[in-house]
Amino acid sequence: MNNRTLAVAITIFFLASHTAMAEPVKPLHQNEARIEKLDKINYLPNLLPTIIENSDVIELTDDQLATLLSWREANSENVVSIMNEIVHKRVSIKQAALSPDISSARLIQMQNEVFRLQREVLEHQLSCRELVINTFDRNNWEGFFLVLADKEPGVTLPELYMTKR
Repeated sequence: MNNRTLAVAITIFFLASHTAMAEPVKPLHQNEARIEKLDKINYLPNLLPTIIENSDVIELTDDQLATLLSWREANSENVVSIMNEIVHKRVSIKQAALSPDISSARLIQMQNEVFRLQREVLEHQLSCRELVINTFDRNNWEGFFLVLADKEPGVTLPELYMTKR
């Protein structure tokens, strides 16, 4: 085999392997996994992935599940986009803080922008929480608390829920 043929073979090999390693398009439900990775300061639990993953244990009806999936489809991309923006702004703040040319007032402005974006994420989370509250019935809550007890040791039923039994 001459050098030219060898070079062509190597080039074809690298092109083929590069194409084979291309990242596939991620389905919408994988955005929740990205959200968890992006948001290191998450005060509210990320309910929807757990609920959808365990819809059988929670005994969601087809209509309930469709309602939750519809909300996810409508909001997931936006939440991921906002969280990506937060990550980029946090990096910018760290870089700016090391520059003697950036004033403290500018750093405060930059941090306030991150707070504004975190507030947007919080509003989405609260919207999801409201949807869950309005979608679940008592039976769904019981199943959900069973799922949480398995997934997160130390999670207990809310006191009001326990007193209604």
